[in-house]
Amino acid sequence: MKIHRLAVSVCLALVGLHLQAQDGNSHLTRPNIIVILADDLGYGDLGGYFGGKAHTPHLNRLAEEGMLFTDFHSNGAMCSPTRAALLTGRYQQRLGIEDPLPGDWQEKGIGAIKGIAGDELYSSPTMADYLRKAGYATAFFGKWHLGNHPSANPLHFGFDEFRGLTSGDGDYFTKLDRHGYSDWWHNKRLSFQEGYTTDVITDNGIQFIKRHRTQPFFVYMAHLGVHFPWQSPEDGALETRIEGTDYTSSKPGPASKLGPHAPAEVPDALVAMIEALDRNVGKLMAYLKTAGLNQNTLIFFTADNGQYLSYQGDTWPAVGSNGLLRGEKADLYEGGHRVPSIAWWPGKIRAGSRSEATLASFDLLPTFLDLTDQPLPDPKGADRLDGQSFLSVLLSGKVMPERTLFWRTPEAIAVRKGPWKLLEDRENGSLALYNLERDLSETSDLKQDYPQLVRELFQARDAWEKEMDTKP
Repeated sequence: MKIHRLAVSVCLALVGLHLQAQDGNSHLTRPNIIVILADDLGYGDLGGYFGGKAHTPHLNRLAEEGMLFTDFHSNGAMCSPTRAALLTGRYQQRLGIEDPLPGDWQEKGIGAIKGIAGDELYSSPTMADYLRKAGYATAFFGKWHLGNHPSANPLHFGFDEFRGLTSGDGDYFTKLDRHGYSDWWHNKRLSFQEGYTTDVITDNGIQFIKRHRTQPFFVYMAHLGVHFPWQSPEDGALETRIEGTDYTSSKPGPASKLGPHAPAEVPDALVAMIEALDRNVGKLMAYLKTAGLNQNTLIFFTADNGQYLSYQGDTWPAVGSNGLLRGEKADLYEGGHRVPSIAWWPGKIRAGSRSEATLASFDLLPTFLDLTDQPLPDPKGADRLDGQSFLSVLLSGKVMPERTLFWRTPEAIAVRKGPWKLLEDRENGSLALYNLERDLSETSDLKQDYPQLVRELFQARDAWEKEMDTKP
């Protein structure tokens, strides 16, 4: 075991023993926790509040019975970075994951992609590490995309069970990755499961809950839906991936990584995929209510980034929707990282409530620590968190203290403070200042009107980058 993680495990074990000593019936007072992460779900994709074309009655009900967030953000504008931040409560830059991780470990050799395992002497503890030490049964089902190396397996990061894929995308029926290799695992072994991926992930989660319902459980369901290949549940009879075939092309055709549909068919296929995701949320909610677990279970639903509006310009001219937001997946306009998010905990979170708090993926971990009465790591220590607890927002509707948030990709960087957002596109040398309170669509550049504010945000950006790029 890595030296640092071993020390962390000892400390967390002591914390868990201390909490159990304080409360011998801790499993009765601490809620079960379920995180549902959708993939490539746009701010305008869902029905109801978000105004999308998809019929999403179950997610609408989740919001009607819980709290809907209007200003929640993924920490990254693409898959792997957000997943790293969500699990560790830290900026993904601290782990060296700023871009999606490649998935072709079979071609490069199994030692090529360590991902979240990172440096052999250092890696961050995850929310599963913390919750397992507090007595929770922990499971991960779905898309990992944080490394293919054995050292990056979810079992090494606090999870008792793992079923799913390690790459960035897989066929929803054959479970083959874009390189034509099997990519569906049960713990550390390849283990194919029949069925549509979105259904399988939910069924695995429900079965785990059934086995562990007498103790607190933490289930992280990271759906592949609605990432490409764009395949609806009814598309099993269409072209699916064949083992040994390369699916890295984005051109329309039978070997496209984007799926079997012609470009004009993609928007309707995407709607069907979103509705399948919605049905599965409904299935989970129904099980929890039937099993009498709903009053002591917190569900948090969110996404890893925004939606594609188009893919490679004219080739795939229409995909999904980010509503009024400018931009799409991979860029740092709001459409790339402001995502639909909902919290549900009947009897604890006020039904039908709405929050305008500016929050991000990495705020979940400190919130769960707060929720389970665990102390936060030393703010000056190696494991200090960048996220902040928003438990008071969930339970009391309180206002979060003002802070400055940052997003960075290899091409751009954004700084957010209050309603103000400074966005620098380093690829084309452009700079803009927006007031999101008055201009959510980011159409009016105000940098000439507020030069002092621009200087202040630049200073904050420089200090943040210096910290992120300095290795511990």
